[in-house]
Amino acid sequence: MKHTFVLSIILLCSLSSPAAQLRTEQQPTARTVGQSGTVSRPSFDQAIMILGFEKPLSSKKESLLIQNRTRETVTRIVLRLVYRTPQNEMLDYRDVTIDEEILPGMTKKITIDSFDQNRQYYYYLTPPTGKSIESSYAFKITFTLLRYDIAITRPDTPESAQ
Repeated sequence: MKHTFVLSIILLCSLSSPAAQLRTEQQPTARTVGQSGTVSRPSFDQAIMILGFEKPLSSKKESLLIQNRTRETVTRIVLRLVYRTPQNEMLDYRDVTIDEEILPGMTKKITIDSFDQNRQYYYYLTPPTGKSIESSYAFKITFTLLRYDIAITRPDTPESAQ
């Protein structure tokens, strides 16, 4: 009887712990580039951040500064990038898969092909150079984190070294 009572208390405590409760993920939210905040253990929406973005008018490439705010090495990131005019009118959107390793707490510069293959657009914080501003258009972006993968590796233990 005494053991049954102790087991009941242990079971009750474990079911009421945060680890045993059902976890539901929030819907991803769009954020502006550079938007951040300090979090000790980030939620899904705060796990991966774009700290900076660049797309000069003359380039067919876009550069992103991506920060891994998790405690694990991230190996793949899927983002939805939404391109808008300065007046918030949508120009385009696309889902981008980034297959790069980013260590915990680190930031990495990633270069991807631009949505603007005709070189008519420039990121509004990267003013045009070398081409007439009358024939070019400014844009801004927001992003939504859709997915990230982490690397699960064998821990360094004496048993695994044998």
